[in-house]
Amino acid sequence: MAINLNLNQNDVEVSLRNSAKIHYIPATIHGDGPAKVEQYFECYTDVLDDKTLVNALRGFPLRGKHFTLPTGFNGVIFQETKKPLSTDEDRNFSFAGAFKEFTYWNFDKIPSKNDAFVKALDWMELSQVLHEPLATDEDSKEAVKDEK
Repeated sequence: MAINLNLNQNDVEVSLRNSAKIHYIPATIHGDGPAKVEQYFECYTDVLDDKTLVNALRGFPLRGKHFTLPTGFNGVIFQETKKPLSTDEDRNFSFAGAFKEFTYWNFDKIPSKNDAFVKALDWMELSQVLHEPLATDEDSKEAVKDEK
């Protein structure tokens, strides 16, 4: 089985300019289609001190925070229009949108650096630093010369 992702760079750039509002909510919703999030959810969001957001979903309290992806990263949304009938068939996903910022929600606790999702965002920046090319001996010698 193969997974095919269909997108092109131009679609991503256009979508980033239109900037969709993304919410990551710890819930399973058995629905697959448009939702009137602005009308039925966002209008009930309040802001507490230090940028903590407060809302509720189906009677469960939510605490949230706005996040921006690290520089150089974009979030991409894919949608599967037709699910395969067996696990052996290829799966095809189409580009559905792109984003640079989103709102992350927790049930009844303020999002913190200890959340796995927030740690994943930190890992993106950390992995960039870890994978930068190391300076060679010649580069360090040139840097010492420049300092003198």
